[in-house]
Amino acid sequence: MAVPRRAERLRRIAWKLSEQYGLPRGGELDAEIDEYTRPKKWVFCWRDGPTETQVRRAAARLDKDALGDVGFRREYSDMAYAVAAIRCLREGDPEKDAFVSLYGAQQLLDTMKNPGPSDDRERHMAVRLVANSARRSSAYGDGDAICREATEKGLSPLLRGEGAPPLTPIELLTDRYAGGRASALWVYRLTPMTPLEAFAAVQADEKASPDHVAAVLSLLPELHAALDAAAASLQERFPPEA
Repeated sequence: MAVPRRAERLRRIAWKLSEQYGLPRGGELDAEIDEYTRPKKWVFCWRDGPTETQVRRAAARLDKDALGDVGFRREYSDMAYAVAAIRCLREGDPEKDAFVSLYGAQQLLDTMKNPGPSDDRERHMAVRLVANSARRSSAYGDGDAICREATEKGLSPLLRGEGAPPLTPIELLTDRYAGGRASALWVYRLTPMTPLEAFAAVQADEKASPDHVAAVLSLLPELHAALDAAAASLQERFPPEA
């Protein structure tokens, strides 16, 4: 059965939801006819912003009768893909190769409300990642070049150069002293050394710079806590005889 004034009603839903979720110009929710489906049907499209589930529920509350077989298609900006790639690498299993696929990034984005940087540091990294990936071709669609750039170059290069946010003391020491697997974990996943590893590395370096010495000395409270925890664990395993 035909829905009376359907086009008008769907566009009104789109306008109201764009207002409700504060979607910016260029990313606002739009109601359009999908020319690639057979038969052609209406679809709601938007960029970043709320999840598909949120939009479906909100649209149904506004005018459920007008929806029918309307499709929902959420697209993502380059910044959103960059944030997803960064988080996929940082939160990935350290026992596995550091790799982020376009599919994996999209899966993560599908769960994120208003995908975007969580702070200035992540924003800087995402902006750099987008810029660095611009020279790559996008054979597999939006986000592909960004995911391949992150996979091949890792994350620590995004924290170097002019305007980069400062490294924490343990990150500064990891960037200087990590080797082998520890180096790979730092470069690709931003996983730092432990304070004990960093302290041993600086102690063994007779030419350690003042900055690196100061950095490791700032970790002394963490070092003491780590040693106390290790000692307590040993005492539990081998309690002293009465």
